[in-house]
Amino acid sequence: MNGNVTFGVVASAADAPGTSDRDLYRTLLEDVDCQASLGYRTVWLIEHHFSDYFPTPSPLLLASHLAARFPELALGTCVLVTPWHEPLRLAGEIAMLSLLTEQPLHLGLGRGTAKYEFDAFGLDMGASRERFTEIWEVLRRALAGGRFSYRGNQVRVEKEIELRPRVAGVTTDRIHFYGAIGSPSSARVIAEAGLPPICTTIGDFEANAQVLRTWDEAARERGLTTDVLKPIMINCIVADTDAEAIAQAQEFIPRYMQAQVDHYTPDETNWEQLPDYAPWKGQFEGMRAKTDPAAIPAWATYQLVGSPDTVAQRVQQYVDAGFNHFLIHTATPGVPHAVRRLWSRRFAEEVAPRFAASEVTA
Repeated sequence: MNGNVTFGVVASAADAPGTSDRDLYRTLLEDVDCQASLGYRTVWLIEHHFSDYFPTPSPLLLASHLAARFPELALGTCVLVTPWHEPLRLAGEIAMLSLLTEQPLHLGLGRGTAKYEFDAFGLDMGASRERFTEIWEVLRRALAGGRFSYRGNQVRVEKEIELRPRVAGVTTDRIHFYGAIGSPSSARVIAEAGLPPICTTIGDFEANAQVLRTWDEAARERGLTTDVLKPIMINCIVADTDAEAIAQAQEFIPRYMQAQVDHYTPDETNWEQLPDYAPWKGQFEGMRAKTDPAAIPAWATYQLVGSPDTVAQRVQQYVDAGFNHFLIHTATPGVPHAVRRLWSRRFAEEVAPRFAASEVTA
């Protein structure tokens, strides 16, 4: 098997239960060092606040540190939760980071799904889609260079300004933006914003394939190229046999699902007042079901869970659906660092070479 497919990794603040926050970050850096030695060349970072669930309030600050420590690595976000940011400050930080790194930036933007975090920031979750769209427009104009102002319903740049430092002429090959898609309905919104997709494996394989088909269709309607990087974040557990991998998933993944339920507080969210988030009510119900190990074998059928042969077949299935960059996710809450590094190693050594002759990732 082969194809134009590349592999990166998700570096996240997670470890065995009881690990201190200081050690979470030390472990994250050690993970990146290990993954770089295995040949991975793109590292993706998560944004979350105020809980045990991947506590990484500033992915760009972390990216700046990684850029200095690992200059050979391209860096990405999965994702920057755009509505939580003041757009001019965010644009300036992106511009700075692009000039401090030697490799491309791959910046996934999302609108957020945690009512808990929106409330803590004093923001209206119901306005997140409009706020996302307007902040993206400010980012686009600011990074394009030149003086501009902007007046939207959620965001205003009243005074005409020019972003400094300047990155005009760099954005086409050094800064790449993507829009997070959690359902086929949001795929069209992201295409209409002119953003390539970045996805995560929420829902079964067919749901993920439908997201990409919807995005492709909407992009073509707008005259956009569909020949772009199409990343997907996907959980990965590689073992000698499928049964062994599923047993490991049953040990560790229910903790991950519980961490999501605890963080996103779906029972405290009034979904009737958030019609744009309607698909997420079902997604969170699915997460709750997967806190039971008995539900994990079905979940594993659309993740990279199994023997090297099985995992390679799953990768090929997603490649055939149109995805071409995989964010290998092994560092979830409760997984000890030694365990996840073994999964990363086995994927790099036993699966990735079937798709790329010499490198794990671009």
